[in-house]
Amino acid sequence: MDNLTHAALGLSVGVVVAKRGGSLPAAAVAALLAAEAPDLDVFIRNADDPLVSFRWHRHFTHSFAFMPVWAVLSAFITVGFFRWINQPWIPWRSLLLPAFAGALTHLLCDGCTSYGTMLLWPINNIRYAWDCLPIVDLFATLPLVVLTIVALKKGSKKWAGVGLGWFCFYATLGLWQHHRAEKAMESYFAAEKIVPERIAIKPTISNLILWRVIWLEKGQWHVAAVRVAPGSDSQIALGDIRTAWSPAAAGNPPPGTFGERIIQDFSQFTQDWNAYTLTDSGILVGDIRFSMLPTSGRCLWSVYYGSDENDHQLPQVTKVIMDRGIQEGDWSHFGALLLGTDPAYLSSKR
Repeated sequence: MDNLTHAALGLSVGVVVAKRGGSLPAAAVAALLAAEAPDLDVFIRNADDPLVSFRWHRHFTHSFAFMPVWAVLSAFITVGFFRWINQPWIPWRSLLLPAFAGALTHLLCDGCTSYGTMLLWPINNIRYAWDCLPIVDLFATLPLVVLTIVALKKGSKKWAGVGLGWFCFYATLGLWQHHRAEKAMESYFAAEKIVPERIAIKPTISNLILWRVIWLEKGQWHVAAVRVAPGSDSQIALGDIRTAWSPAAAGNPPPGTFGERIIQDFSQFTQDWNAYTLTDSGILVGDIRFSMLPTSGRCLWSVYYGSDENDHQLPQVTKVIMDRGIQEGDWSHFGALLLGTDPAYLSSKR
């Protein structure tokens, strides 16, 4: 999730597990540092690797195995900081538990989102994603931040615990809403006699009501929005259809080339949720799981292989393309989907 949420979770858990009689501010700082530390992977850079951010974000830095490293480093840095401000009496061992707890909140929080987190590295390289929270959700974050500020001002473990309790409740509500979205889609598939080969249900920005659904059927990805508002029947709006990419698709890079390796590595990251578009100049292989709109087939990130758009005489290029563009009418469309007023909605019993 966003770093503000990670910070609030780290501070709250640091207050909650602070050693009795110890320095509560030091415990909060150590937990804060450890709660933010896993995202240092964003500084991993390689100009020759267009997939470097996909390879290393939420990789080993976000694993349970690496948590002790963050805990020890955060404890030592915190001790150094408090010595610098003339509080040299804080033993670093007393900060290990708060720092360890802070790192744990980061991993579990990221696991709740849909991007995928390598929690069990190096045992395996699976990106676990529970798909119950958006990466940015003000309803989860703002109450947590307010309660964390109150806890810090009062030095209160009770208020810090309330903040953590709110976040856990909200994540549990996300799991329940995800389950409702699954049931709605099962009813739709049964009514339409559809047998999906794969299906994924992802949250949309800052809410637990509107969900993005992607399924594979006969070599094509289907995208839809499913709305599961409290106390009402579920609604489904069908969206775009995209061809699924395969290693035998026309326009693929020749075997053994850099382009082939990049697309293969991209497929490992996407777990083969790849849409495919063939153009006059090349191919676009995109991660169909993510888009700016729940009914859109425009992938948030894709790999392009083909002619250079500026000079078609150059050798074939391979590059990552990000599509975060908001087109005219997108926000109003999203709002109509969220409110349940979009005319594309079909009725679906829960």
